[in-house]
Amino acid sequence: MTPIDHTSPIPIYHQLKGLIKDQVKEGSLRPGDRVPTERELCQTHRISRSPVRQALNELAHEGLVVRKPGLGTFITNQVDQHVSAESVVRTMCSDPRWSAALDHISKVWNAEHGAHKIAFDIEVVLHARLYDHLRAAVGSGTAPDLAMVDSVWVAGLADAGFLYALGDLGSPWTRTDFAEDRYPAFIEANSLGERLYGVPVKADASVLWYRRDWFAEEGLTPPADWRDLRRVSAHFLQTSVQRRYGLTYPLAFPGGAAGGEATVYTLMPFIWSAGGEIFDASMTHVTLNSPHTHAALTYLRDLVHLHQVSSPDVIGYGHATSAKLFAEGKVAMALGGSYEAETIQFASCWDDEAFHQRVGAVAPPAPREGEPVSTIGGTSYVILRQSQHPTLLSDLLKVATDPRVIGDYCRSMSLNLPNLSFNRTLDQDAEPLSARFAKMIASGRARPSIAEYVKVSHQLQAMFEATLSGDEPINALVQRTAKFISVVTELPSPATQPQGTTPSERMGIIR
Repeated sequence: MTPIDHTSPIPIYHQLKGLIKDQVKEGSLRPGDRVPTERELCQTHRISRSPVRQALNELAHEGLVVRKPGLGTFITNQVDQHVSAESVVRTMCSDPRWSAALDHISKVWNAEHGAHKIAFDIEVVLHARLYDHLRAAVGSGTAPDLAMVDSVWVAGLADAGFLYALGDLGSPWTRTDFAEDRYPAFIEANSLGERLYGVPVKADASVLWYRRDWFAEEGLTPPADWRDLRRVSAHFLQTSVQRRYGLTYPLAFPGGAAGGEATVYTLMPFIWSAGGEIFDASMTHVTLNSPHTHAALTYLRDLVHLHQVSSPDVIGYGHATSAKLFAEGKVAMALGGSYEAETIQFASCWDDEAFHQRVGAVAPPAPREGEPVSTIGGTSYVILRQSQHPTLLSDLLKVATDPRVIGDYCRSMSLNLPNLSFNRTLDQDAEPLSARFAKMIASGRARPSIAEYVKVSHQLQAMFEATLSGDEPINALVQRTAKFISVVTELPSPATQPQGTTPSERMGIIR
């Protein structure tokens, strides 16, 4: 039996699921056999109970095992009832958790389409590598039929000619039909021009996570503006408070290219809430170089270097570093995304009750004169032009994105959908975080849906990293970034903003 690779980027629970499935295929585990206990699996593979529990829960959800309280976990009698699929849908994604959802989707589809059954063949690629990996697969002629991608990539992939426009597949996928139960921002994010190329399946919002239990014990409320964030951080910087909770810094967030798209996703709300924009409303000019952007970046730099609210190491944090530090109790707050809820829960080993008692989330703070705003985004299905059965996939996506089909799965994973009807059903008492996320999604801001977005993102990542890593004047690095974005988008950038007083003084913003 292949051992668990503790150095692999593939999550441990996903590796364990694969091992158990392999044992079933090889016959070493047969229908009716008891699976080793959680404790036995922990000892055998030298892993913690959290990934073991997640692996067994997902196998139960997929119908491979049944968990009998007080007796154990057993292989079901369904393992030999394999689907004789007429079509294998080669699928590429970055989140192995979706294998359970895709398995459920295939079962629903096959139950309704007995004459043309499907099965998913899933390739999991790290999110940071997915975009380049998918483009390389297209170039080599080995592209999948279906991919689950970050919504900000859809326009670029469509512009490169890699994707089918859904309206070309003889399907009623029109922007008007699509808009009936989706937020407008998700329509724009999945379109190029007036044509729809992607179908969103998951909606996220950027948030400020905070330790609800610590805040309650200290008599604090979560920060709503920049001044509040400084005030709360100053409290957690007190020596006695640091010792009480084992903290060095109050706040963590991804702050550079190492964080990839998570850096832009997490930090753009500071620019937006201060009044800054990357482009003008008509998308004809680059307007990043403004006093509003200067003020936001100055505030972020001061958090790290002047007030020591965050570690200078944030420029090297990966996309999940902040969530893990938060889960481990090493920071009191973390800027991140609503999609990190499960990551935090499993990394902390908290059960549902403990998680909701200890974790809270609010929109990223804004300057006192501004309104808090979250970046919204998510995951979208796209159909590759190399697909062998695109029309079938167009029909399949109606099932794959139907809240009645995937709603329960998303609830179990604390995920939100881009569907208004689903989010209206969230119970504020039973699902407090998901209900809160839904409000952030409804009022959030999407990153620009343009073909050159990936190149623009690289420039923004470099700008945030330069802001947080050095002493280069803010106005100089913003001006340089605006020029680079102007080059990659071929859009003009206005002249440098006037100098003299600081951006914060010109705007009246208290840092």
